[in-house]
Amino acid sequence: MRATSFLSSFTLTLLFSGVSLAQQTPAASASASASSSASAPAPLLPPSTAAAGSSSGDARTDETKTPQPALPEDAPNAIAPAIQKPTLNPNDGFQFGSYGRVQVGSDLRGGTGRPANVVAHGTRIDEDSYAELELRREDTFQPGDATHQEIRSKVVATLAFFPPFFHFSGNPTQQIAIRNLFAQATYGPATLWVGSRMYRGDDIYLLDWWPLDNQNTVGGGGSYAFSRDNTMDTIAVHVGMQRLMSSYQYQTIPVVAPFGDGTVDVTQLDRPRIVETLKFTHLVHGTEEKKLFHSPTAGFKVIGYGELHEMSAGVYHDTTTQVDSPLPSNTGFMVGAEVGLWTGQRDTHVSLFARHARGIAAYDPLETPLTFANDRTTNGSSETLVALGSNWESGVFGLMTGAYVRFFRDGSESPTSTQKYDEGTVVLRPELFIGDHFGVDVEGSYQARRLAVLDAQTNEPLTASVIRGGIIPYFSPSGRGSYKRPVLRVVYAITARNQGARDLYPQQDVFNQRAVEHYLGLGAEWWFNSSSYP
Repeated sequence: MRATSFLSSFTLTLLFSGVSLAQQTPAASASASASSSASAPAPLLPPSTAAAGSSSGDARTDETKTPQPALPEDAPNAIAPAIQKPTLNPNDGFQFGSYGRVQVGSDLRGGTGRPANVVAHGTRIDEDSYAELELRREDTFQPGDATHQEIRSKVVATLAFFPPFFHFSGNPTQQIAIRNLFAQATYGPATLWVGSRMYRGDDIYLLDWWPLDNQNTVGGGGSYAFSRDNTMDTIAVHVGMQRLMSSYQYQTIPVVAPFGDGTVDVTQLDRPRIVETLKFTHLVHGTEEKKLFHSPTAGFKVIGYGELHEMSAGVYHDTTTQVDSPLPSNTGFMVGAEVGLWTGQRDTHVSLFARHARGIAAYDPLETPLTFANDRTTNGSSETLVALGSNWESGVFGLMTGAYVRFFRDGSESPTSTQKYDEGTVVLRPELFIGDHFGVDVEGSYQARRLAVLDAQTNEPLTASVIRGGIIPYFSPSGRGSYKRPVLRVVYAITARNQGARDLYPQQDVFNQRAVEHYLGLGAEWWFNSSSYP
């Protein structure tokens, strides 16, 4: 669909829904920062509502209505309670939020700068542009008190925009996706939701990656929280469906129309992936009475997580040879855990992730397997990974880190395959804060992938590796901090490839021809009031 149609509809929705962006209070701003940061640590206790906005309503008076009879001044106010609806929560009403980044760069050779990673989750120093616009409605129908459970609802719609954007391509047709479209209702400690949703947990900012739980499904789920003293235990479940428009999961074929001439399309193959998840979170936060690590603001959490994946059998029809090919069913599972610690001061935190997946669960739901076992299933496929992300700030210095090691094996019996590999990366980004609004990041990283194919020159397994460095001076209008947004940057990066990394590209690609790559660009990033990043 054309960008003009989406943008016009979205703009009209904002205008006629009476959206207003009110100035946030400091407390609400802190909540928004924690909830919308792409990698800021989770708040000590989840807020009862999303970040602050403004309520909206129709303040017009209708002069055609029959006037109410006047009451004596001393008469009981019997009409007002019936016609006045009190504001139950200052956050109720329409809310607008966004995440976005826009970056453009040169390779200093007259060409466009492009990402140079050789692993699945490399540094984001030269990542592509991307943006989300979110509109949601929040309502509190019953405030919570000693005798009543709080009843709330939230309806969220999020549009995502993928590059290239119009000013770079000249093409008015924009790639747009609906990333969120769901309704959520809360009754006391219980929450239910149904719809299309990015359903995920904590990420590693420097890698732009959610190592443990990152679902993109149409389905539903629920959670229940148990709170006592300074702890909170939460159980969350989810079931959803996801289907790619590929011959592995979906196919339509033309058949003779039952009436008249010509053909009609019928569905030949339809086998979505069904994903069920279970998540348990134990969270402990410090208080003045019960300090953690000698701090009333520190906290930690432990997460246990699991997934089940299922895909039914089907039949693919080759319209050229008219031969049917049976596709067997696939199943898989994943188990994982996370441990997170934070000080409650200046976004200082550390998170450790671990997961192991088997079968179809070893593949991302937005990915189609390329190789299979002899029985044409993904049985035997596996993925094991350990990942670490952290941020530390003190005085005028800061340090962000991101790292992981990953071992992936496909289900094929062949000992040599590009789908059997070990990979990993380490990214360090020291930071110097200059005053309250300026700073300089210096980034260094190493990444490598070792594949189960032989290097023709060494007769050893092909190992692709790159060493990357960069410097990022920036301006942060909102103040000092690694997660303060918006931020405007100048980005310079240099990449040194070994021969194995160059061999991953076709000979005609300049990345195959050059051992050293330069990138110089401008970038901006922001996030505010977005429920996509809890």
